[in-house]
Amino acid sequence: MTDAAIEELQWDRPVLLIGASPDLDPDMVGGIDPHWPLIAVDGGLDTAHAAGLRPSLVLGDMDSVRRVPDDVPALQLDGQDDTDLEKALQRISAPLIIGFGFLDGRLDHVLASMHAITRLQRDIPLILVGRRDVLLRPVGDVALSLVPGTRFSVWPLGKQHFAGSSGLQWPLDELTMTQGGTIGTSNRVASASVTINAGDGEGYAVILPVAAYDAVLQSVLP
Repeated sequence: MTDAAIEELQWDRPVLLIGASPDLDPDMVGGIDPHWPLIAVDGGLDTAHAAGLRPSLVLGDMDSVRRVPDDVPALQLDGQDDTDLEKALQRISAPLIIGFGFLDGRLDHVLASMHAITRLQRDIPLILVGRRDVLLRPVGDVALSLVPGTRFSVWPLGKQHFAGSSGLQWPLDELTMTQGGTIGTSNRVASASVTINAGDGEGYAVILPVAAYDAVLQSVLP
């Protein structure tokens, strides 16, 4: 395929993305609904194959892929002005996107992942899963069932106001967060039910230990 052949990739069910992290947990990916599309992002194709996974599509500028098998459709997207994760997020339309292999490895790659979700303009909830952490980029408010004492961080993806929260050791009531200003890292879960009432803003991410992945997934499943 060429990038002209497909302007938007549409699905009516959640989509899985595989990045090029060497620390991918194949058991976590393999435990997800097998009917959800699995898309390798550039070098994520090699990561997927090493984990015994067969993607239904690989996309990106293909500068990190050893070889694309003939039986795997490829969407070549040239250009160095955006990352391969950005290219994917700009084109995928789905009720939920879950990415594996974007939070581990090199720090500059992790920062590039944060940049990609900051630029995401679609109203699609996004989860990124690493070996240590799980990140939720929600659309609007958040309601989670969590174990008290769990680390709970809120990271603004621009300027973001919060009308209120419940279940956190340090409430977010009437806080406005910005990168380089007020942020919300290293908060703690104080009760089993956590809610965030988001006000006006450019979006935010919730970062939790990876043990909270199932709770995060359940909170945004369509």
